[in-house]
Amino acid sequence: MQGFRTEGVNAVGADVEALREIIAEGGDLDAMTRDGNNAVWLACKQDSVEAIELLAAEGANIHHRNPDGSTALIYAASAGKTAVVTLLLALGADPLEENVDGFSALDLASNIECLQVLRVASRQRRDRLKAEGMVET
Repeated sequence: MQGFRTEGVNAVGADVEALREIIAEGGDLDAMTRDGNNAVWLACKQDSVEAIELLAAEGANIHHRNPDGSTALIYAASAGKTAVVTLLLALGADPLEENVDGFSALDLASNIECLQVLRVASRQRRDRLKAEGMVET
């Protein structure tokens, strides 16, 4: 975790300017908390759309899975963070990914808005996979 102070990781969502400084100083965008979550997850937890956009633009892994197999999208859906779910989907997060218990973001959506957004995204993803021959019709 060279160059990425722990306090910086935990402040990710709360202070976008601090995040910019960490990135400018060569901070490790792959650094994780003790729980195995990355900066994208922490920005999601803070509802910081701006931090998520910045992290994604700088190459942070929006597809990262923690030890439970959960992605930031799965977390955001389970926490009812509709704006974050919508952004992560726009950035290419896969709505069909499942955690180790076999639950997707759609399965864990905690509000109707997330559920609706994820239904559409899941349907579109399945249709793309079918068109590419990646799943059977």
